[in-house]
Amino acid sequence: MHKTIIAVAVMFLALTAGCAPVISKDTLKTVDRDIRFQDVVKDPGAFTGRSVAFGGTIMDTENREGTTVIEVLQEGLNSQLKPVEPDESAGRFLAELEGFRDPAIYAPGKGITIAGEITGTERRKFGKGSYNYPVIKTREHYLWERRGYEPEPRIGIGIGLGYWHID
Repeated sequence: MHKTIIAVAVMFLALTAGCAPVISKDTLKTVDRDIRFQDVVKDPGAFTGRSVAFGGTIMDTENREGTTVIEVLQEGLNSQLKPVEPDESAGRFLAELEGFRDPAIYAPGKGITIAGEITGTERRKFGKGSYNYPVIKTREHYLWERRGYEPEPRIGIGIGLGYWHID
């Protein structure tokens, strides 16, 4: 009986481990969830000093003195704050993180969720023109695996040749 209870508890913890928030509750309390990225792009100055949670796909990572700036193609976030692949994006933003972040880890194609404060804009060359990027000083972030990448091991449940995966 005791072993059954332990087995059920371990299974419950394994199944619910993926449900933990990627950004802490304390940080999420400071975030204004009503701020839409589209509105920030149109008038970044109106949102300077406001806390937001945005996410998307990393396009580039640049190390500067004491900070790392990550260029992100914005995507909507699902209920777990994970970026969802967009059919279209409202634009790009720069996430400023303290310290050195290795560009091989913070690589193009990986997803990222950030929470932080809008500090202004940075104008950068983009194609043959230029783009005014909203800049967010990141308080917390979460780095997601590349799209299509399935980390191992996965939990398999089933009998015989058929089985289900719990991701």
